[in-house]
Amino acid sequence: RYTPGPRAPGPQGPGPQGPRPEQVMSKAGKGPGPPPPGSGSKGSKAKPSSEPSEPIRVTAILMDGQEVQVPTELDARVETIRISVANQLGISSHRIKLAAGADALNNERTLRECGLEADAVVSVIVLPPLYGALGRAGIAAPGEVMAAKMELHDALAQAGKLTPIHS
Repeated sequence: RYTPGPRAPGPQGPGPQGPRPEQVMSKAGKGPGPPPPGSGSKGSKAKPSSEPSEPIRVTAILMDGQEVQVPTELDARVETIRISVANQLGISSHRIKLAAGADALNNERTLRECGLEADAVVSVIVLPPLYGALGRAGIAAPGEVMAAKMELHDALAQAGKLTPIHS
């Protein structure tokens, strides 16, 4: 964050960072010129970052057609939507992936950064329980490893070599 240094006192001249706004004259020489961009004038459209963005609703649709409504904000991270959907479904958030169209959403980006708007619809992909167990243990296995593990599991199940674990 930039913090300007001290300015020369009084109207005798510009400070170290240049002229003060009240010292800037318009081209015609009559009064002060326009305020600098982002200075908070009436015409400024920039919102201070400390203000929350307006509330919106995102609809998350599962593959079976079930819909989950998530109240949020455009400046919320995708991860917060993922956690909310997982909580409403009663499963680990590590098992949830979100997509908009054909693009998987990055958990670290905001909805706005992902190009989503109010009343956006996202697709929910529910991953196998193994993803939740690994995620809770802090393990991020590559997709190829997970795919190979699931293929092995299916092959062992077909061969009748799996023993159910009851907890």
